[in-house]
Amino acid sequence: MPERQQRVQALYEIALTIGGKETLTETADAALAGYLRKLNCSVGGIFRATEDGYTPTATIPADPAGNALLSAGIDQLAELSSEAFPSHTEPTAGDHCYLFSLPDFGALVIGKQGGEIDTATRSALTPLNEKLAEACRNKLVERQLREQRNRFEAVFDAIPEPIADTVVEDGTEEIIASNAEFERTFGDTDETPGTAMVPEVTDSDTGESTQHSRPIDTDEGDHRITTETTCETVDGPGEFLFHGVPVAGDQADEYIHLYVDITDQKRREGELQRYERLVENLPIGVYRTTPGPDGEFKLVNQGLVDILEADSKAYFENRSVSEIYVDPDERAAFSDRLLAEGTVDNVELQFETAAGNQIWGEVSGIVTETDDGPVFELALQDITTRKERDQQLDVLNRVLRHNLRNALNVIDGNAAMLNAGLDDDELQSHVEGIERRVSNLEELSEKAVTVRSLFDQGRSTTTACDVQALLMRVAREFEDRHPGARVVVDAPEESLYVNADVRLKMALSELVNNAVVHNNRATPEVQLTTETVVRDGEPAVEIVITDNGPGIPKHERKAIESGEETPLQHGTGLGLWLVYWAMSLLGGDIHIDDAEPGTRIALRLPQVGGDVQSQSDSGTGVAVNSGD
Repeated sequence: MPERQQRVQALYEIALTIGGKETLTETADAALAGYLRKLNCSVGGIFRATEDGYTPTATIPADPAGNALLSAGIDQLAELSSEAFPSHTEPTAGDHCYLFSLPDFGALVIGKQGGEIDTATRSALTPLNEKLAEACRNKLVERQLREQRNRFEAVFDAIPEPIADTVVEDGTEEIIASNAEFERTFGDTDETPGTAMVPEVTDSDTGESTQHSRPIDTDEGDHRITTETTCETVDGPGEFLFHGVPVAGDQADEYIHLYVDITDQKRREGELQRYERLVENLPIGVYRTTPGPDGEFKLVNQGLVDILEADSKAYFENRSVSEIYVDPDERAAFSDRLLAEGTVDNVELQFETAAGNQIWGEVSGIVTETDDGPVFELALQDITTRKERDQQLDVLNRVLRHNLRNALNVIDGNAAMLNAGLDDDELQSHVEGIERRVSNLEELSEKAVTVRSLFDQGRSTTTACDVQALLMRVAREFEDRHPGARVVVDAPEESLYVNADVRLKMALSELVNNAVVHNNRATPEVQLTTETVVRDGEPAVEIVITDNGPGIPKHERKAIESGEETPLQHGTGLGLWLVYWAMSLLGGDIHIDDAEPGTRIALRLPQVGGDVQSQSDSGTGVAVNSGD
């Protein structure tokens, strides 16, 4: 056979060995064996180019390091640039090594002993090398895709949430693969549960899309979808967070569906929302704070806002907990106790509202551990009315038990002496004693009714009272009632206003009456003055009542100043208590000082404007804010 014909036959047979195998390794092994056999070569290798150099895909012999000729070819390949192909070297006499480029894949190395490959044959190998490179590239891509697919399927099956692979053809989306969790959740189905990735369909009646329920986020550019949806499961309806992700492909649209079960989460969220609504609407204050002498508010409900007379929850931001206490030391003691005991119930504490009013609160709480450390979960109930009622009952009980009992003893004694048959003059004296005691009892009874009426009107008022006009009216009434007394009003011409109703008039009348009736001077003198002062950083009106009498007994003053009756420390009547309660209910306070001679009593109330509608003086027919 002619040489040219032999060359063509060899090249043809080499071509037949390229391709048709399952894997890259099998393709390279078969092609390399064909090259060596038909070119009468003994060694060779197919190498893939990588970032780190050349990696053997197939070699003959299998261990290149054991063959000097192939090792020499590999060494030369490591030093060869891409522009230097093809290359021919003769490592030793009679041994030849040929290096050919496999475009976009790597290189082919062939070693021949005892002869050369002629130039014509080497040139004719170029198209075969290109065919070999293409076959290797295809198998390499197939291997990479297969590896990726294997990894994908492994991840697909390992995902603990239901997941499905779908394709859309002719507007219909069908499931082509799903993991075990999907089948456990939704059963064996070819239909997507709840949410589809097909183009949106507009409802003819509503004009709205019917494909996605409650979308959270949609990227219309690549049709990714994240939405909450209700799906029918094998156990009934369930709530899921659905993620739909497109898979790039040349054929039908393919998507990955991932369903995260949020049924329990939605149930807990619903329960939490109901709990929050309940807490928010409770008539008690519910709040969370950090421990410590000052503490920091972490949460407050509307009940606490209302109890502490704040404008909103923002009032508690950047405000320490100790600031709502009348005595900040009580906060420190309460914090220490709660940390030590873990829980406390019904601790009575005094608080100061945003409006500057002092209230009594009953606090219960527990310590809860969080990632940031312990926090206090607290509930506060306003017991101011109860405390005032308790205080009122204590005083009234004392009066009934002590004063009335003593008076009845006197009446009983006088009656006994009358029965003993004394003479007429002495009999008349005893009768007068009885009458005086009875009169005192009647007056005491009337004041008890008055005290009760103070509390029946509730706390505070929104009626603006002209203080000067009220003082003038009280002065006129007592001058008419006690002509021998002198009641003087020394007030500025400009009117001063406070929020007050008939209770302020009752308090003033009681103080003026005490100053006149219990005065041992020939001419009782009472002076009423007003001035503006600062009370807790806010403008206030101070009403001062000064008399020239004997003064108020110390035990009476101590009872009023401490706000507490004891067996060894109590007043003899209800007068000063009436004033104390009236001022407390109106948001004011009372201060008692000695004067020379007599007593100085100051009543302080927050100052307000005078443009508030007047209010009738509780049945007297007099407008409190006009003073008429």
